[in-house]
Order: sequence, then C-alpha cells, then structure tokens
Amino acid sequence: MSVVRNKMYRLPWSRTDNPGGWVEVTDVCDLSCPGCYRLNLGGHVPLDQIKSDVLKLQRWLNCDGIGIAGGEPLLYPHLVEVVEYISRQGLKPRILTNGQNLSWDLARNLKKAGLTNISFHVDSQQNRSGWEGKTESEMNELRQSYADFIWELGDVGCSFLTTIFRSTMNEIPDILAWARENSHKVSSIALITFRGIPLTEDIIYLVNGENIDPSNLRTAFADVREISITAEEIFEIIESRFPGSHPAAYLNGAAVPESFKVLIIPYLGSKRRIFGNVGSKTIEFSQVMHHLFKGRYYLGLKKLVTGKKIFLMSVADPEVRKAFRSWLQTGLRNPLSFFDPLYVQTIQIQQPKEVLDGETNTCDGCLNQMIYGDKIINSCRLDEYRLYGGPLVPMKSPKKAE
Repeated sequence: MSVVRNKMYRLPWSRTDNPGGWVEVTDVCDLSCPGCYRLNLGGHVPLDQIKSDVLKLQRWLNCDGIGIAGGEPLLYPHLVEVVEYISRQGLKPRILTNGQNLSWDLARNLKKAGLTNISFHVDSQQNRSGWEGKTESEMNELRQSYADFIWELGDVGCSFLTTIFRSTMNEIPDILAWARENSHKVSSIALITFRGIPLTEDIIYLVNGENIDPSNLRTAFADVREISITAEEIFEIIESRFPGSHPAAYLNGAAVPESFKVLIIPYLGSKRRIFGNVGSKTIEFSQVMHHLFKGRYYLGLKKLVTGKKIFLMSVADPEVRKAFRSWLQTGLRNPLSFFDPLYVQTIQIQQPKEVLDGETNTCDGCLNQMIYGDKIINSCRLDEYRLYGGPLVPMKSPKKAE
C-alpha cells in the first residue's frame, strides 16, 4: 500500500507557530553513533545561555515543549536546573538520551523538577559496551529495561528513538512488535532513517559563496545508497507485517514538497491488544482544539492513557470507527476488557535532512529548531554554523555541468 497524501492530515506547524523547541546543553557524549551530526567543539553550555535560549524559543516559536539534547544531556551538571526552569515557564521539558547515565537519584530529581518525557536512543549500531554485535531484536532487552525503569518511576512519559540502516530495515517489525506489547509503557517509537551529506563528484558545497570541503563533518558519506532510505520504504515494511496500519499525519520537505519528512502512525489499544488506528480527523481535531484553547499546537501529551471518549470521534473518523468495532467485539468476548485503560501509541517515521534534487531538503515545520546567536536554525545544521559560519549550500559541480 502506498502512502496517500490526501488521506492524511498535514500537521499545521510552521517556523514560528511550532510545538517543539530544542536546546543542546552539551556536545559531550559517551557514545559515538554512526551518522551523529554533532561534533565535540564546545563542551557544556553555560546555564544562563540555556535559560536565555528557552525564553527566546518560547517567544519566537510559541512552543508547547522543549527537547533537551546534546551530546549526552545526562552528562550535563545542571540538567535538573534546566528541566525545572523550562517547567516554570509553563512548557513541557523532555530529554533525549542514550540512557547510560540514568540513575534512580537523577531520575527522581528530574521528575520532581517537572520532566514530562524521556526519549531513549537505542539501536544496534551504537557500539554500547556489552551490546556489541546485537540484533535489533536483541536490543529489545535494553529497551525493555528502560521502559520498566520509567514505568516504575511513574508520571513521566517514555519513548524511543532508533536509527534505521539498510542492514537493519528487515528488523523493524521486531522493534514494533515489542513496542506494541508495551503500549501501556511506551508512548512512541521514532524510526529515523540514516541520513548524511553525499560526497559525490557531481556536487560541491558553498557557504556564503565560498567553496567548502564538508568531509570533516560526521554526517558526510560517499555511499549514497546507504543514506537514501525513504519514509515510504519504512512504511511498506510496517504495513506488510501489521496490515491495516495507516499514517494519519505528516510533514513534507521544505525544498522537495512531495517528500515525506515525518509520517505518524497512531495505534489505539489496551495492554491486552491493539484495536486499530487513530485517523487523520482525530489528529486534526486535537491539534485545532488545543490551539483554540491553549493558544499553541501540541507535540505530545503527558499522560499515556486516553479515555473512552476518543470513540466519540467515530462519527468523523473512519479509523477510530474501525477500532471502536474491534474494541466492542473484544469486550463482548471478554467483558472485563471493557475496564482496561486505552492508550494511543505513535510510530513516527522520520526522514531527516538530506540533499535531494541538488537542494538541502529539511522538514517544513521542523520540530527541532534551536537558537544560534540571534537566529532560529534547524538543530541538525548547528555544526555547519559552528564550523563554517553558515549552512552548506549544495550546487552542481562546474566540471559536471560542462
């Protein structure tokens, strides 16, 4: 089944009315992941600068929450203060981490400071000590340990990020099967296609009109095929294993509008089973209503549980209608299941920054915008600014043009 644009909701996020802001508290990290776009150039960011950036993001982006990233944010000595400061502004703080430095004391302090969600980056290519050579299916053991940890902590959302390589695409169903079994513990899984800057003879890169050699960036690769996985390819694998899966919402590319940069598949289920999907009409209704009453769009809700009231959307949403029928049939066979809490778990397929058709194709409505000086930039381009003073501009090589 192909991805049909007019059956999905184009998320309404823009550059300056966007639910997600982004701060990077450090570029120090204890892992070296393939394709990571961050070099260790500056170390820990001063706390006052982070606070200033948070206020700018709130004012300029009208954001609902702020992602705290790095580097590895759990290595940042003032992380609890950052979470507390973001929370005091009425924003939702979430942390993106590899999880290796998470302790009970730190987790409890982060929860007390107002942390709403923690996203663990886990995949088989990270070269974690003790996990070398594991398959993605085997990495589910580590994912489970983090999910159980946050479940026991309580009142903090738990999600996961996984980079998908050509060599691991066939293991996507194993990751999602695990996620579906943990729909009461895991709010979302982001499948991020491996991306980078292609180093080919037919493309040169300029910054402010000057020719630049980007080979010292960690995201520069000569193997174009390895960095060309598309969101549609990922969805085809999901749909073949889990028939009936439907993307409900999307973001397109800024330079190549027909590309899909984010596809969102929301599943509706209980601890026992998945009943079906949440469709585009429900996503549209929730975003519009949140903006109407809160004055901003939302990125994620703090609570995993959704009430039975979601079935009221059956009137307008055919996907919820199908899930409602499945829920009723399950309840008639086992009436006790009617009392089970319902959960919405989202699968996000992300196709990050890439060079397509001779242009840098970023997300139109990027969720990961950050402050650099007095500019709003996409976080994936930070090292281009730090190393070269501006974003790389790809151009067709003059030799090839001849």
